[in-house]
Amino acid sequence: MSDKLFGFYERKTLSEPAHAVQRITGDGYLNRLFTDELIIIKKSVTIPDPQRIIEIGGAGGITKLVWPEVETTDVRISPGIDYEMSAEKLLAEDNSVDVLFGMDALHHVRNPKQHFSELNRVLKRGGNAIYIEPNWNRFSQFCFKILLKYLHPEPYDTKQVEWEISNPDPMMGNQAQAFNIFIRDSDVFKKEYPNLSVEILRPLKGLSFLLSGGVHTRLPIPSALLLPMYRFEESNQKWINAFGLGRVIRLTKM
Repeated sequence: MSDKLFGFYERKTLSEPAHAVQRITGDGYLNRLFTDELIIIKKSVTIPDPQRIIEIGGAGGITKLVWPEVETTDVRISPGIDYEMSAEKLLAEDNSVDVLFGMDALHHVRNPKQHFSELNRVLKRGGNAIYIEPNWNRFSQFCFKILLKYLHPEPYDTKQVEWEISNPDPMMGNQAQAFNIFIRDSDVFKKEYPNLSVEILRPLKGLSFLLSGGVHTRLPIPSALLLPMYRFEESNQKWINAFGLGRVIRLTKM
């Protein structure tokens, strides 16, 4: 993803994760949104009394402020990150991890098959992997493919046959990756990873997130206007089903 909007407007939140953290903590709407997402992930954990919890792709996030016991990792060392780690090579012993999660991280993984093999190795039986990823309803596909094409130029490619991503830029991915892996290729996933049960959970990130511009392209709409809309969206299931831009996915090691 380009760190310059339209080729000339610098977005330091992309090139310098510390700026993303500052933007989230300093913005009432974004702070509420990302705090709530971490709470949703925490509530989605099914293994009793989890001890070792690892986040992948945590750079630029506020996990340590909300859930300090999490081991935060990323391919880039930055404030709030405990250690550098690739999702394809998890720094953990066999059967030693209770929970692994990623917020908009899975679609940046270069080799998802290697990641899932590692996940199967390190998770305890009954352990969870929880991902928040771009959704695949009609509205989100319209947004990612057309409306946001030049504001967030990561492709949303449902026709990409292979899961692997060849682009060397870790900020570039395929936003349709969750759909491709868990919906389109669900039979392939079940055959490759029979020990990993997949559950598609709740949608989130409604129109309020679109109107906010997100972290990297924050629009000048005040949080005082966005927060009431956000509260309505989160309490209206039909609305968030139709307009949710994100989706929670839970894997459990059987």
